[in-house]
Amino acid sequence: MTAPEREVDLVVLGAGAGGMTAALTGALLGLEVELLEKAAVVGGTTAVSAGSVWVPNTRHAPPDDSVERARTYLQATVGDRLRPELCEAFLARGPEMVAFLEEGSEVRFRAYPHHPDYLATAEGATLHGRVLEALPFDGRLLGRDFVLLRPPLPEFTLFGGMMVDRTDIGHLLNATRSGRSLRHALGLVGRFGLDRLRFPRGTRLVMGNALAGRLLLSLIRRGVAIRTGARVLGLIERDGRVDGVTLADGERLIARRGVVLATGGFSRHPELRRALLPEPLAEHTPLVESVTGDGIDFGRSAGGRLGEGHAATSYWAPMSTRRRRDGSTAVFPHFVLDRGKPGLIAVDRSGRRFVNEATTYHLFGQAMHAAHRERPTIPCLFVCDHAFVLKYGLGMIRPRGLNLAGAVADGYVTRADTVTALAAACGVDAAALHEAVARNNRYAADGVDPEFGKGGDAYQRNLGDPAHGPNPCLGPIATPPYYAIRVQPGDIGASVGLVTDGDARVLDADGRPVPGLYACGNDMDSMMAGIYPGPGITIGPAMTFAWIAARHAARSNA
Repeated sequence: MTAPEREVDLVVLGAGAGGMTAALTGALLGLEVELLEKAAVVGGTTAVSAGSVWVPNTRHAPPDDSVERARTYLQATVGDRLRPELCEAFLARGPEMVAFLEEGSEVRFRAYPHHPDYLATAEGATLHGRVLEALPFDGRLLGRDFVLLRPPLPEFTLFGGMMVDRTDIGHLLNATRSGRSLRHALGLVGRFGLDRLRFPRGTRLVMGNALAGRLLLSLIRRGVAIRTGARVLGLIERDGRVDGVTLADGERLIARRGVVLATGGFSRHPELRRALLPEPLAEHTPLVESVTGDGIDFGRSAGGRLGEGHAATSYWAPMSTRRRRDGSTAVFPHFVLDRGKPGLIAVDRSGRRFVNEATTYHLFGQAMHAAHRERPTIPCLFVCDHAFVLKYGLGMIRPRGLNLAGAVADGYVTRADTVTALAAACGVDAAALHEAVARNNRYAADGVDPEFGKGGDAYQRNLGDPAHGPNPCLGPIATPPYYAIRVQPGDIGASVGLVTDGDARVLDADGRPVPGLYACGNDMDSMMAGIYPGPGITIGPAMTFAWIAARHAARSNA
């Protein structure tokens, strides 16, 4: 019996920011699009992330940004690894992508008012304007399809499902001192209470969930076919061209204009993970479970090849883990909330500092691997005092220590009345830890860290506490009891992927495009080549090259 066969214009595999942007762009250009997602929900890792989108020189940028300045920054940071064709396509088309989506769909962005590029001392860096976030989104607009959107990580919500961003957190912490903050906090909590009468979680969405929600609503309103739980077995190739996909139910879905791979990269691919990531192999990652490298396998089977020469094959962040009540493991990435604040140090297993705690999370992860080659550093320890935990929290511990007792009881946090006792409880050298704390306290008084330069640039100071001086990233560790948590490096997204050209077409071993096959997001070899110059350098290029791919497919001959 002949397998059932259907035809559409464009098939997109994967429903993260890249895949949904490709599908939405195709639909807005008049194509019949089918979006296939192997998980039961859409949004991918985007939906559980901060959702930052790094695109220079958009309509939201300040007047002093430009293509030339952004190019200078990328050349200064990525260096010789920067592929000019991809760089020029991204810089030219990224602003067009943002305008296209804002004018033709429900996607809306704003620039963070102050968010420096990560490598803030490099030529061409800016203090704000390149990092975009989706405007908060009302999930009620999705109606019954709200359940189709992947929920955020529970550890990034309050009260079992209320999403908050950095602005909201500031208001919540200041609610007892400011009438404006109190009104903001009461509005959040009141809205959440009403939501829980009708929905399983809060419907005021922020960060990556807002971006994914806006993309999903846009797709639904434009009639794009979205199939979740879709298991694709492979690509259909005819006459040297990728013509569609075969699904597990036997259906053959023909794509007249092409197939876009946007499945999230190699990160959970069992063989490629072992082959490409450094030892010791990271045990935990916050990436969603569906990122198993399907698109990479499909692309290679059609003649595509993986990129080489990256500074790092994946992007990194320090992670702490904790067992949830349901038995699953919570993986918490330490991006911005604690390690750059004054009064915390990171020490290796000998009790010595080894890194600037306020550096970028990617560089922090790389520093852990580098130091571990010399002495045990994985896991390392974050060490702080009681005053720090009350003011800033620590990992999964909320400010004011609201859930501290349970975290101590289940072993997520180690607590001791003295530094000596903390060292003994954590198995590190007491004299070394005492010396590390004493040095930190001297540096805090002077405002200068001569060992690692903590708080030495605009990015680091942005992570710190602006109300604390003389250095917003340096504070004393002196108020007992003392606390420590164990932290290890975790991968947060692939850098190595399928090599493409500036039109996002997958290239074969000879550098020729594989007809009908495109890649974007982490399936695409990153133009950043293992360097992490700013927040959102995965999502920004993912959406840009997804837009480029769909536009190219729309112009191709059926």
